[in-house]
Amino acid sequence: MLMVSELLELARGTPPKIVPPGGAGQGRYVTGLGPVVVWNVCKHCNMHCPHCYAAAITRPDDQDLGFEEGCHLLDDLRTIDAMAVIFSGGEPMLRRDILPLIRYAKKIGHRPQLSSNGVMITHEVARDLAAAGVEYVGISIDGTQEFNDRYRGMEQGYERAFRGADASLAAGMKVGIRMTVSRQNSGQIHELLDEVVRRRIQRFYVSHLVYSGRARDDHSYDLSVTENRALVEELFTRADRLLDEGAVTRVVTGGNDVDGPFLYFYVLKRYGELAARRVLKRLEARGGNSAGEKVINIDNRGNVHPDQFWTDARLGNVRHTPIAEILRHPLVGELRSRVERLEGKCRECAFKAACRGSHRERALASGGGLWSPDPSCYLTDAEIRRETVCEATA
Repeated sequence: MLMVSELLELARGTPPKIVPPGGAGQGRYVTGLGPVVVWNVCKHCNMHCPHCYAAAITRPDDQDLGFEEGCHLLDDLRTIDAMAVIFSGGEPMLRRDILPLIRYAKKIGHRPQLSSNGVMITHEVARDLAAAGVEYVGISIDGTQEFNDRYRGMEQGYERAFRGADASLAAGMKVGIRMTVSRQNSGQIHELLDEVVRRRIQRFYVSHLVYSGRARDDHSYDLSVTENRALVEELFTRADRLLDEGAVTRVVTGGNDVDGPFLYFYVLKRYGELAARRVLKRLEARGGNSAGEKVINIDNRGNVHPDQFWTDARLGNVRHTPIAEILRHPLVGELRSRVERLEGKCRECAFKAACRGSHRERALASGGGLWSPDPSCYLTDAEIRRETVCEATA
C-alpha cells in the first residue's frame, strides 16, 4: 500500500501526525522485519461482491484449517518474524473461533489485525476484539449507501458497516475504510471519503481492481489507464487538502504500485525538486510491489501464495511444510530479483526500483508473461523514459 498522506507530509517537510496502526504500511520502509501475513481464515461470506478476490462462497468450507491447525500456523509464523497477521476471509467474523485465534496470536507476540465487511461488529463484539488484541480493523465499503448495498448484496450493509467502524473506534481500535474502485463507483469516492472524514476514521484506502477471484476474467468494469490516472491525481489533491484542513483521516492507495512514481511527479510539480527527492528516496526504500517478500497470503486450506490475489501461484501448504521452508520456493527467489527480470517498458522505466512492475496477477490475467508489464500502468512513455529523475541519494 502507498501511504499517500504520510508521503505528502514528508514532501512538505512536516512529520506524520499519525503513526500507521500496528506498524501497518511502515514495514516496507524498515529492514529486518518479516512479512505481513494475510490469513484467509475462512472462504465463506455473508456478502457477494463482484470483485471478490477470494471468490467467497456461502457456506463454510469443510477443509478450513481447524483451531489447532490455526494455532500451529501462528506458532510457525514466529519463525519468520511475521510483522503482522491480518485475519481475513471470506468474512472472518463468521468463524466461531475467531476470537480465540486472535487471542492466541496476541499471546505469542503477533500483531493481530482484522479485514472485515464490518456488519457483524457490534459494540460488544468490538470490545471483545480490542480485548483479544486487535489493533486495526479494515472495513470494506464500496460506495454510497444505495450502490454499496446493491453491489455487495446486503440490505443495510452500508449502515451496518459504518456502525461497525464507529463501534471499533469507540473500543479504542484504529479503523480504515477500504473501497475497491471500478467504473461503477469511481464517481462516489469523494462522497464516501466525506463520510469517513466526518466520522473521524483514521484511514481511507482506495484499492485498484486486481484481476483475481471473481474479477479474474471480467475486466470490463475496470477503469482505463486514462481514467485511473485522473482519479489518482484527484485523490492526491484531496489528500493534500485534508492535510491543510487538519483532518484525522489519512489517504492510502493499493493495488497499483505505479501510484508511487505518479506521486513523485505530483510532488515535483506542487512542491519542487527537493521535496520530490525526499519522496523518491522513501519510495525506493519501500520498494514497490513486494508479493512473496514483504507480504504473503495463506488461504483457508493452508495453501501459501505470494499475496492474497495471486492464488494461482502456490508455494506450498502449511499443513505439510514449515513456512520457512515454503518461502524457499524458487518463485520467491525470482520475485526478489524481479527488477532484473521485468520486460517491455518496465525494463527501461526510470522508476522500476520504486514500482517493481506492480502486480504480476494483472500481467498474467491479461495474457502476458510473468514478467510482462502490468497493463494498468498509466505513466506516459515520456515519464517512463524521464532522463532528469532526481537521484534518490542526492
